[in-house]
Amino acid sequence: MLPIAPIPFRSAMQDLLQRAGLPCPEDPEAIAWWGAHDQSGGLLALAGVERYGSALFLRSVAVADSARKCGIGTQLVATVLSQAVTREISAVYLLTDSAQQFFARLGFHPIARAAAPAELAASDEWSSACPQSATLMELTPAGQEAVWIRSAQPGDAAAIARIYNQGIRAGLATFETGERSPAERESWLQNRPPRFRVLVADSLSGVRGWVSLNPFSPRAAYRFVADVSIYVDESVRGQGLGGRLLETVMTVARQEAFHKLVLTLFPENQAARKLYLGHGFAPVGILHQQGKINGHWRDTEVMECILGDGVAGSPGLA
Repeated sequence: MLPIAPIPFRSAMQDLLQRAGLPCPEDPEAIAWWGAHDQSGGLLALAGVERYGSALFLRSVAVADSARKCGIGTQLVATVLSQAVTREISAVYLLTDSAQQFFARLGFHPIARAAAPAELAASDEWSSACPQSATLMELTPAGQEAVWIRSAQPGDAAAIARIYNQGIRAGLATFETGERSPAERESWLQNRPPRFRVLVADSLSGVRGWVSLNPFSPRAAYRFVADVSIYVDESVRGQGLGGRLLETVMTVARQEAFHKLVLTLFPENQAARKLYLGHGFAPVGILHQQGKINGHWRDTEVMECILGDGVAGSPGLA
């Protein structure tokens, strides 16, 4: 995880915007800028935000060519949203003519340009930020909660533990019987091999779910296989969040050169089974009386999904 922080506008930012094909704002000093840098201080990604009444305008999201397909863009936008969005912000807007799919994975959805807030539509930035062909997208907590997916950070340990413990107590998702503490989950996050990524579904109200790629076996021949775990907060189950987490982690797995994903579930967990079948997983078989919970033997079903070897150029966390 690269450090992401507010930064003043400088020439390197203008160069990055030009390389990304984005216009340089007429008054860059009036925009709150955030950036991600490499260890030598080189600028890898940037984004700007402006406030118009209760609306926030996200603009000039750019990632250097050398840093693409590494999740930096997602981390940057997620950090900006988590830091810049307050209770007084009713929605976040942006204009884009080429990155609709990227922003859709972060919870934005397209709306008619005529639906833009009056203060934003009347601004000089609105008329100069993007051409008329650009798509207006909105992220709003109204109705179903807006959620974006990003890489997990040590500070997410408490939320990950809380959601994991819901699954442990329910007895429908795991053979784990002892609840986990935030300290244990923080250690789990910090001591994982880099390829075995953990992603969280974040929102204006906090983390709502998580997914992890886990080692299948320490043997070298299995290095292209990962096990998958998904947990969704009980307050938002049934809203499609598990599917978004699964789709994203499958893309990340391809980027990390995994050829195959495997998982196990309790056969009676039909909601989870339907989710996995709908995303290309196929049943392998039943492991009978695999474990005992509350004095009862439980079966588990094994499922797999062959991702293939088409890693190069696959879309995913920018």
